[in-house]
Amino acid sequence: MFLSRIAFRLLTSVFLCLFLTQCSGIPGLSGSSRSATLHRLGYESVTLQKIGGDKRFSAIFEVNGSPMRFLIDSGANSTDLDEHLAKGVGLEPDYSVRVVTRGALGREVKSGRGYGTLEVGSMVARRFPFTIAPDLNRKTSTSRYAGQVGLDALSATGALIDIPAARMWVPGKGSDRAMGRNDGQLGPRTGLGTFALQMDTAARLPHLILRGSIHGRTVTWVVDTGAEVSVMAAESYDRLGLPSRPTNTRMIDASGDRVALRTGRLYNVRFGNVHVTEFDVSIAPLRTVRSFFRDSQGRPVDGILGMDFLTQGKALMDSGSGILYMGNP
Repeated sequence: MFLSRIAFRLLTSVFLCLFLTQCSGIPGLSGSSRSATLHRLGYESVTLQKIGGDKRFSAIFEVNGSPMRFLIDSGANSTDLDEHLAKGVGLEPDYSVRVVTRGALGREVKSGRGYGTLEVGSMVARRFPFTIAPDLNRKTSTSRYAGQVGLDALSATGALIDIPAARMWVPGKGSDRAMGRNDGQLGPRTGLGTFALQMDTAARLPHLILRGSIHGRTVTWVVDTGAEVSVMAAESYDRLGLPSRPTNTRMIDASGDRVALRTGRLYNVRFGNVHVTEFDVSIAPLRTVRSFFRDSQGRPVDGILGMDFLTQGKALMDSGSGILYMGNP
């Protein structure tokens, strides 16, 4: 008997465009202060890299002892590995599970399941469940990587994503997690940012949702390090009555589908105590995202916050604790 599991991979990579997010009230980051706090907590750093003009981060993980480069993708709930590579490192296949993954534009892809060891820094996750991604014979948002590391791996390793420092922090041998003093989640801490924004999960899904507002109107976003730029659903943007213009840019998702984008500008967006005076966004139909991702009040999400927002906001993302730190500690 097959067990069906649906995994959602947003991975909204947008090429040939760069939009600037201007955040007022967020001073420049003092990287040493944040780093010093994490070192005191027993964390060790892993270098993140951007390759081939990609604005997203990747890192080297070991799978069954073999080093591989993975995209860091908080918009994915599962960790995917290319089918050919999965066979090469000897992942233990599980034929009782059928996994269906989706890109942001809705195409379903049938994938497999396999178990192996995932290691980064001092953290080792044994019998970790990988989604084995088939060769789609098309360019996708993860084609240049072995796969993507999703929320399951970030939680299993206790990883924090430090955008301005280009580092991933994982618990070291002297951390509370290694010493068995907690369940591995850091929880709220001082010294990691000017603001600590609490994220929610998308109903029954683990994807992280950040609530904001525009002129008193609630606007919710999936926080996605796998997206180069922020994308707002056309349905949500058009209701605001703001102007937009077409572009020659295409969005490509995890299944390889593409869609044309418009661009627009939001004004006076608030996320808790963070005030964004101007916020340039790409605009695209996100019907699948809105169908499956809803906030705690049952509202469909309005868009995806990508690396442009996280970079300009000098963010530290603690996905395990559901906290997004912004600005200078």
